Amino acid sequence: MSDQSRGHEIGTLHGVGRRESDDWQRSIPRSISPEQWARFETNMREIFQALGMEMGTPGTERTPARFLKAMFDATEGYEGDPKLVTAFPTECRGGPDCQLSQVIEGPIPYYSLCEHHAFPFHGNAFVGYIAHENIIGISKLTRLVRLFARRFSVQERMGVQITETLEGILEAHGVAVYLDGTHLCTQMRGVRETDSVTRTSFWRGNYAADPQLRSEFLRMCEMRSGRS
Repeated sequence: MSDQSRGHEIGTLHGVGRRESDDWQRSIPRSISPEQWARFETNMREIFQALGMEMGTPGTERTPARFLKAMFDATEGYEGDPKLVTAFPTECRGGPDCQLSQVIEGPIPYYSLCEHHAFPFHGNAFVGYIAHENIIGISKLTRLVRLFARRFSVQERMGVQITETLEGILEAHGVAVYLDGTHLCTQMRGVRETDSVTRTSFWRGNYAADPQLRSEFLRMCEMRSGRS
């Protein structure tokens, strides 16, 4: 296989052309050949050395390999999650317009990599929904957050992906997602702001239409975060 054709395997997502809202259905492992790993390690060794790292010490000899493995593990969200979805019939007994009280899960810790600088950002996610015809296994909400967090991303996109995917899976009456994030790209470089936290919220369905429902959701998030 040529270098050009092998290179296409790296980070390639199956189902190119699918809607982003269908991305949760894909579960395809990435493939990197031993030859590619060796070439990448050589490249990283040169980069680390150029930045000033002494590469001949016992502590740094395997740093390029460890770095690549760590990055591969941190971006496993590109491979999908075959255990993501377990949906159950709703507990409603009042017909198609029946609405259960909102379900809220969180805080769900997440760790991601900013696509602008490849620096980590991390924080907590809160996910809420109002069931229609289906409910989802609670642990699957954590899996959904981590599916999109374990990629190169930005906080705004990650929230949209979580929101739209859950909405598509459940066809719920409403979906809400709240994320807080600490971004190392602002703490370790640039302005070096050490205390800032980025907060983003996303609303669909009943949450978008009902301010009281949004307030209840955010109040519960604050209680779970210990900020009440």
